[in-house]
Amino acid sequence: KILDLYQKNGKFTYSQMARQLHVSEGTIRQRSKKMVNSGVFDFIIKIDPTKLGLSVKAIIGLNVKVGKQDEVGKWLASFKEIICVDSVSGYHHFIVQAYFNDNERLLRFVNETLTQSPFIQQLDVSIQLKAYKNVLGYSLTDK
Repeated sequence: KILDLYQKNGKFTYSQMARQLHVSEGTIRQRSKKMVNSGVFDFIIKIDPTKLGLSVKAIIGLNVKVGKQDEVGKWLASFKEIICVDSVSGYHHFIVQAYFNDNERLLRFVNETLTQSPFIQQLDVSIQLKAYKNVLGYSLTDK
């Protein structure tokens, strides 16, 4: 129930949560600390990249030389433009999400940066047109 409240509003205070759950503030604080320390959840902020001038979100599928996935994955993760690097099964070896100021910067990143790796064999670039859902984690409720 504590996680449900955090997901509804991460700004709830311990006392607000305690009132809603009919327990003491200390109970909420102790259970929250225990869950954070055990890695169940963490407190983070969600930044809207478009408010920072990053209006182009690219989804890039990459195929790499067999045996080089770990090396390429770590290399891709080192770029500030890239927010997510996933090794996946299926057509591509990696799906990467990245933000750019404009299409020109995306094009330069693809043509000048990604081509530096001799292990990338193929890539497909898609540009996000509209987001219908964007959550940071797994939802525990059906709501």
